[in-house]
Amino acid sequence: MFFSLSPDELISHRLEDPLLPAFDCRREAQNRFLRESAWHDQQEWLSTTYLYYAHGILVAYATISASALTLGSRERPRAIRRKATSAIKLLQFGVDRRFQGLGVGTEVLADVIAFARECSPRIGCRYLALDAQPDLVRWYEARGFLINKAEQKHRIAAAMGKRPIDQIAVSMRFDLMDV
Repeated sequence: MFFSLSPDELISHRLEDPLLPAFDCRREAQNRFLRESAWHDQQEWLSTTYLYYAHGILVAYATISASALTLGSRERPRAIRRKATSAIKLLQFGVDRRFQGLGVGTEVLADVIAFARECSPRIGCRYLALDAQPDLVRWYEARGFLINKAEQKHRIAAAMGKRPIDQIAVSMRFDLMDV
């Protein structure tokens, strides 16, 4: 089945019910999170999930929460004096397989960035952070995200001998003050 979408056809709203329509983003961890954890975590105020629909079909979702981001001294701007700084975290993100390659992911990410920028002056938040699967790092970099080198170095050291390096999620950030 092939679909074509324009950005104005994408409608988002907060998850309002534990029952969801069929969704498959080809990543079982993200599918399972949406089915089994999103509603519970939202009820416990741990995160909030936003659903994105087009023509009544669930095409994507994004889950966010408050977080902190640890940056090395060479990674943070001079104005940031603390190692840990505030962040909104994109915890989970998925685009239904039928809509992949149509720009939906880029539109949803732009919506999440716009939301984070809107909130950041009110709550004191500098970054949008996420943990990218290694195969998606270039996709996020093309959209302005940077790898958190100090955090990634720590993750790799902690995983040595336990997991292959190419399977370790990559800590990334987007500076909300960048225009």
